Amino acid sequence: MVDDIAAGILACGAVAWLVWRGFFTPPGSFGSWAMFSHICAYRARLYDVRDGRPVCPWDHELRQDHFSSADALGSLVSYLDEVHGCRVAGEGVLLVPFDQLRIAVRNGRVVRA
Repeated sequence: MVDDIAAGILACGAVAWLVWRGFFTPPGSFGSWAMFSHICAYRARLYDVRDGRPVCPWDHELRQDHFSSADALGSLVSYLDEVHGCRVAGEGVLLVPFDQLRIAVRNGRVVRA
């Protein structure tokens, strides 16, 4: 009986420690949940500078690519300019681990707003 109680207490303690290490420690440290700790994503409203027509990023992004970085947005802006001749500008939000940043697309570059 005492052994069962001790085993239960140790098991609960181990689970609590794993949850704490997984969710409440800095990314990259031992036991952190590294699988999702470095996900970045952006949401941006883009428009063509010449005529003000909205440009949907999803018309040019890979369909399965839901999470992209600011560099990926910069690559998309360069792609639209070089391949389609479409100069875009706009604003949006960059979601980074544990924070979000306001961004803007100006002069073919992604900058902090």
